[in-house]
Amino acid sequence: MQKLKKIFKVTSIIILSLFVGFVIYANWEEPPLADRLNLKPISLAVFNLNHELSVQDSLDIANKLSTNTGITAATVNRMGRTVSVTFHKDETSEEALSKAITSGGFSPTKVDFTAFKGPQCPVPTEYIDFILGAKKALCFR
Repeated sequence: MQKLKKIFKVTSIIILSLFVGFVIYANWEEPPLADRLNLKPISLAVFNLNHELSVQDSLDIANKLSTNTGITAATVNRMGRTVSVTFHKDETSEEALSKAITSGGFSPTKVDFTAFKGPQCPVPTEYIDFILGAKKALCFR
C-alpha cells in the first residue's frame, strides 16, 4: 500500500510539473496582435488571368474589387497576370470576387494551392492545432 501511494505521489508531481511547465510556456511570449485585438481571420484567393494586362486594366480590376465589402487587400500583378485578394469569408466569397474580375472582360481561374507539393511536415496538422489552441487557452496575458 505504501508503494502504491508513493507511485501515485510521484506520478502526480510529474503531471503537475508538466502542466506548470506548459502554462509557463504559454505565457512566455506575448500573444500575437491578432489574438490580442481579437481580429477576424482572413482568407487568400489568387486568380490567374487569361491575357496580358495594361495599366488601365489593372486599375479597373482594383477599382471593381474595392467596391466589394469584406476585402482587406487586393494586388494586381501585371507581369504575372495574377490577382491576389485577401478577404473576410463571412462578408464576401470567392465567387463574388471572381464575378467582379469577370465583369472586366477577363476570365479568371483560381489557383489551387493544394496541387503544389512541397516538403511535408511529419507531425499531423491536428496535433499542431491542438497545441496552439491549448497554448492560447492557457495564456493569461
